[in-house]
Amino acid sequence: MKAQNALLPALVAVALTLGATAAAAGTVTATASVSVTVLAPVTLQATQGLDFGAVTRPGNNGANTVTLDAASSNVTLSGSGDATRATGAVSAAKFSLIADAGMTYSTTQSLTFAQPGLTRVSVSAPVAGNGEIGVVPPSGRQELRFGGAFELTADTPVQAYTGSLAVTVNYN
Repeated sequence: MKAQNALLPALVAVALTLGATAAAAGTVTATASVSVTVLAPVTLQATQGLDFGAVTRPGNNGANTVTLDAASSNVTLSGSGDATRATGAVSAAKFSLIADAGMTYSTTQSLTFAQPGLTRVSVSAPVAGNGEIGVVPPSGRQELRFGGAFELTADTPVQAYTGSLAVTVNYN
């Protein structure tokens, strides 16, 4: 009986040790939440080109900056030159942005001419034709307008200038 009494606690100790080892060697599972937002593709399409119209270069030694305002499509000449703007149609560039309403964005833009001769060429920041710039309105469509500027001198070659206005929309 004494042997049974001594053996019983030893067996209990072995069973507890094996049980603890089995629990420690088992597997544990946990879960985390998962989410994704699927957005409609962004569409950006040029709907109207940037047209400065016709200007005469300065006849004197001064320079003129020709600026087309994005909001009004008005062309102005500034500087010490005597350049003039000929009558005729002018227009700000217009792009149609289609995206999910409420999305915020920024733009980058560049204006280049294929022919050399115009200096200090620049493009304006965009102006929204509807809604607030940088936020797609509830309709999901926004018109972006761009103007630009360049400088003329008496040495500017007389010719027709063509180029491109590249606009990139970046979601924030």
